[in-house]
Amino acid sequence: NEMEEALAKGVRWLSEKRLPTGTDPAKGPAGLLPAGFSAEHLGPNDFYYWDNFWAIGGLRAISSYWEKHGDHERAREARELAAAYTDSIEKSIASTRSIKRRGAIPAAPSRRMDAGAVGSMVADYPLQIYVPGEKRLLSTLGHLFDHCFFKGGFFQEMIHSGINAYLTLDLAQTWLRAGDPRFADLIRAVADLSSPTGQWPEAIHPNTLGGCMGDGQHGWAAGEWIMMIRNCFVREEEEERALIIGSGILPEWLGDEGNASFGPTPTLWGTVSVHIRQHHLTVAASWLGEPPRLSVAIPGFLPIETLSAGESIPLTPAS
Repeated sequence: NEMEEALAKGVRWLSEKRLPTGTDPAKGPAGLLPAGFSAEHLGPNDFYYWDNFWAIGGLRAISSYWEKHGDHERAREARELAAAYTDSIEKSIASTRSIKRRGAIPAAPSRRMDAGAVGSMVADYPLQIYVPGEKRLLSTLGHLFDHCFFKGGFFQEMIHSGINAYLTLDLAQTWLRAGDPRFADLIRAVADLSSPTGQWPEAIHPNTLGGCMGDGQHGWAAGEWIMMIRNCFVREEEEERALIIGSGILPEWLGDEGNASFGPTPTLWGTVSVHIRQHHLTVAASWLGEPPRLSVAIPGFLPIETLSAGESIPLTPAS
């Protein structure tokens, strides 16, 4: 059918387009996609890790789709190609180490650490290619935070020349996934940068705080805000087959009465709603098959490792 042909065509394209693994280093990094413009916020044509991380994410998703539909041979083909891309990226990153990068991942093999390195962060969010808290990605985020933030948000100095609400939220997702409480500061900063009508331009002028580039009401920014709030209440860790409940709920959302809710929202394993009433938590779910493990990690409260859908459990303050 049309879907199957599109997926097969995508796998063929990714297989044929990457540079040979024996490529002369002078002609480009072996095994990666050719140089391209990529995302506009990374800079001029280069061999961006962004493109290659997205290739891995796409191939893994295609492999999973084919596996679920019983096409094990094609699933294996996509999975092996994803592994080949991963191996090429790892070798490329290892060959670009320098004292100035301090273990971080630049935007492309030949690039110094700059604002374009934000593109490499997709390996964590949303693709989850690496485990939460992967050292190199946290080093990359640390560099960006130290050198590329202004007024609490990520400042993209290339092309956009402004504060990007959506890229700030992308970075907040990495800290959320790693359990770093600084994610909350980025959420609050983006909220403060919103317009009176609750939206953001594509790039925010550092002085006027109005728009300076791109869409006046940026759909990507609105989408990332929705995903940020959703993941604060319920987010997936696919490899662990786990739903993490409440790991980003801010204290001001609960208030003194201890009430907050989100959902229903689709997840990898079914539709889920999170309800907190007077500091009692209930997760309602309609599972598509075997349910995932539920893990509760609301900041300021003791974690709950075992929870069943429909069960009401009191939240106990951590101190």
